[in-house]
Amino acid sequence: MKRRKFHLMLALFLVSYAAALWWVFTRSAPLLSARPVTIRFAHWQIEKGPPDGFDAVIRRYEELNSRVKVEQVLVPGPVYRQWVRTNLTGGMATDLIEFAYWLQGMNDVPVRYFEPLTRVMNEPNPYDRGTPMEKVPWRLTFADGLYFMISQSPEFGQIYGATLSQGSSRLFCNRELLEKITGRPAKAPATFADFRVLCAQVAAYSKRTGHTVHPLAGSYDNTRWLADFLMIGTLTGMNLELDREGYLARAPWQAQADYLLGRWNYHRPELKAALALLREMGQQMRPGVVQLSRDDALQEFTRGDALFIYSGTFDATSIKRLAPFPVEPMHLPQPTKDDPVVGPYIKGRYQDGYLGTGFEVYLNKDSPHKAEALDFLQFMTSVEGGQLFQDHSGWLSSIRGVRVPPELEINRASSDGYSAGMQYVGVGANSTMAFWQHLNLLMDAQGSVDKFVAAMEDGLRKKVTEDLRLEIRANLLARRATDSEIMAMSALNRLQGLDAERDLRQRALVSNQSLFEINQYEAEWVLQRHGYKEP
Repeated sequence: MKRRKFHLMLALFLVSYAAALWWVFTRSAPLLSARPVTIRFAHWQIEKGPPDGFDAVIRRYEELNSRVKVEQVLVPGPVYRQWVRTNLTGGMATDLIEFAYWLQGMNDVPVRYFEPLTRVMNEPNPYDRGTPMEKVPWRLTFADGLYFMISQSPEFGQIYGATLSQGSSRLFCNRELLEKITGRPAKAPATFADFRVLCAQVAAYSKRTGHTVHPLAGSYDNTRWLADFLMIGTLTGMNLELDREGYLARAPWQAQADYLLGRWNYHRPELKAALALLREMGQQMRPGVVQLSRDDALQEFTRGDALFIYSGTFDATSIKRLAPFPVEPMHLPQPTKDDPVVGPYIKGRYQDGYLGTGFEVYLNKDSPHKAEALDFLQFMTSVEGGQLFQDHSGWLSSIRGVRVPPELEINRASSDGYSAGMQYVGVGANSTMAFWQHLNLLMDAQGSVDKFVAAMEDGLRKKVTEDLRLEIRANLLARRATDSEIMAMSALNRLQGLDAERDLRQRALVSNQSLFEINQYEAEWVLQRHGYKEP
């Protein structure tokens, strides 16, 4: 009996083992890649859409390149800066990495850890053969010619990455709810006055039905994007006044220096008007929005408890897939010169969306497979790769020549209007933190613009001084690597003779360093003469 039981258990084990072997070798992914090269690409765009787009791009690329396997590495946004810094410092970073010039406190990272792409950007993308972009330099195949990436580069004129998408911020509307509230077919508000009327109709609907609905779904992030859009138009004139160099843009260090020089503060009438408009729109969200996350706002909207959600078009795919009702993207109307709150400070129409391309991808300088990683980056940013990414992600491609379906046309930014600088939602890490810490004094029912301004200005000189010090330190750290490269080129020219390409790069680096040093000296002079000094 015991022997029969043992034989039965042995037979079951052997059958199970054989079934497991069959599954591993015929149905599951291989434990080790059969391809000789594996490259990895890390990014924080883990919303619905982008991972699907990259899966489609990777499948096609691996069909074309049988030697290479590509892996996506999805990293949550809240830990991304720490992840990037830790992995780059430890030599464990992926071959391709999403990075962005606006990540605070990271100015030194591109020069130290990423490979410049300037030279190859001047050559056609090999994956664009047979397309209208076939003979166009890679840089010019991007919708903005990589203008914004170049203008924000830590080395003037140097290109450190390639972009994958473009977009804007839009109102996403619960169409069924809008029709219930207004009693007519859904229609986008044509003017900001119309939007105010619609907000009043939402309040009346809530009172009539007992179902509390807010005009806008609220969270910290959605409030930040709303502030960016609402405040920039009111502050255009102030930015133009402060733009002494004529860049039509404002770098953080310039805004910090101007504050310490007394050229602006939160008492300025333009800023107080912009804050009043932000407060008015904040009243259209549920209380306590600054403590809420993007997911909270998305859940509020998809439950039908908010008529609109104002968000970047990078959320469009997530919103449409998750909402149990039809969602329609719309433009938020801009305030005009007759607006009762900000009208006196409106210069005219201003940009609606992000004029530059984004989702910047950089090449790790220490990648063991640099050539293959660059090759995959070129495929991702080719017409074919851009089309695949757009079709499967719902994100607008950054690449010229990619066909855009009618439903994505509204995601395009409008360049018809002013674009001149900052919104002053802080001008550095410390001042930005203060802005959001005190925002309840602006947004709460008992809050006011004057309460918020008083709290912001209390100790702000000290915070801005520290912001400028951080900016100087980070930029100096970034420049040390460039100084080493310049000296190394001089040594190579002495030992090996003059190389034309190397000489051209050295001259460009020296010019960049000189311009940087001019800006640095100015910032240091401002700190010494006008910065906060401990009593």
